[in-house]
Amino acid sequence: MKASGLAAAIGLAGCLHALSGSGFAHEKHPERLPDRGDVVAFRAYVMENIDENADAMKAKVEAGRLDEVKLHAAAIAIHATRIEALFPAGSGSDASRAKDDIWNDWQAFVASAKLLSTEADALAVAAEHGDVEAAKTRLRAVFGTCDTCHDQFRKPRQR
Repeated sequence: MKASGLAAAIGLAGCLHALSGSGFAHEKHPERLPDRGDVVAFRAYVMENIDENADAMKAKVEAGRLDEVKLHAAAIAIHATRIEALFPAGSGSDASRAKDDIWNDWQAFVASAKLLSTEADALAVAAEHGDVEAAKTRLRAVFGTCDTCHDQFRKPRQR
């Protein structure tokens, strides 16, 4: 992992956090970004932002509010380009839901992140064109990509 990649991810998340009034962040977000030195906390922050955008996006696709869907899809696509930098070697921990499979099958993990970016970008394009049916199809692809990655690379929640 390059330090510049993590720094770029931190900068991007900061920008998206600052845009919270524009629908990028939600009430579950903390008051401020986690400390940049805490890779696991920062990674969780970004992944939670992806989840929040996905949830908002789903409701807006179902409501046909595609002008708003584009913003959420674009945020996910951008975040997905930074996932690789958020998982530096040796950053697994008991505080993280990341499975060791991430680092054991790094190429598959990176490919999954790239696919998420591609699918989210395709959803943004469908939304831009006002195509509700294409947006619904692309939304299913985004969620399918998330589910596949989580099944392979994320531990279940502790109860």
